[in-house]
Amino acid sequence: MGLDYSYEVYVHRDSARALLEAVKASCNPYPGGKTTVEFPDGPVVMPCTSRFASDTTQRFDPTATDCGSLLQLDLSLSFPADTELLKWVGERGAPQTDSGNGLLCSVGYIYLFVFDASSFLPDHVSFDFMAATTDMSRLFARSASIRTWFANLTRDHGGPLCLLDLEQKGRIAITLGSFDRQMNVDWDGLYL
Repeated sequence: MGLDYSYEVYVHRDSARALLEAVKASCNPYPGGKTTVEFPDGPVVMPCTSRFASDTTQRFDPTATDCGSLLQLDLSLSFPADTELLKWVGERGAPQTDSGNGLLCSVGYIYLFVFDASSFLPDHVSFDFMAATTDMSRLFARSASIRTWFANLTRDHGGPLCLLDLEQKGRIAITLGSFDRQMNVDWDGLYL
């Protein structure tokens, strides 16, 4: 198998719905595919599949504390263009769109897994965005635009932590601003 880098966004349970709505706003529509995510206070219809199945419904209770997977989605996301993204989409013929505020580059599939993270951060969930391929994993590590997108997503939803999981190379804490100071985090065994 190849590389499976991922961004881990930790947010309080109360922010889970708002964060998923923000992800929805950056999703590229999947032709003919949608997944309804049923929250206790109503549905969020996502333009994506779940485990490659269309027109499914998943119940999502952010108050569940079984340390298991709460949600799984297959996404395609748009990120503001940077040199690395333009190179990557150019090599693959991936879609690019002009948002009126600049060029957006489509990246997908990105697998989203949501876990109860309360054993690590009480009353928090982890949104784990995993690259589908080795080349996409390398893009996750190289693109300043993608790092900034995940840092902003975390900050905008009151999240205390955003990590880039580089598998055997460890985890890097992602912050807004300068990326020249990165902290490797070796937390093996925290996820039970």
